[in-house]
Amino acid sequence: MLNDRTMDRYLHAILMLGTRFLIVRAVDVAAWLEYSKASVSVAVKQMLGEKLVSVGSHGALLLTADGRRRASAFHERYDFFYRLLTEAGIDEAVARKEAEALAGALSESSLNAIKQRFFIQQTV
Repeated sequence: MLNDRTMDRYLHAILMLGTRFLIVRAVDVAAWLEYSKASVSVAVKQMLGEKLVSVGSHGALLLTADGRRRASAFHERYDFFYRLLTEAGIDEAVARKEAEALAGALSESSLNAIKQRFFIQQTV
């Protein structure tokens, strides 16, 4: 059984791949995440059971409304850290991997504290 943070990584991969390709298959997710096909197969079963994805024609993985909501929330966290790292001069390939790790590792309260510290909203 996958924990929520790992599940979010799978959902995020499907979301990101869906912006690049018409059909996202389990093998594409495995390549994107650099996971084994067997691991992705287990994850797909769990995501199907939790109704986060459905399987369309040709084995396409489709995010349900709940799956899309979770993937989008993870992507927002990922995007924050990716921008932070690349603006600090970190190589884009390294920033992608580390942003994904940070997005999945930090609690909401830690994320909010970092946002407040580094990205103070100014009122006009």
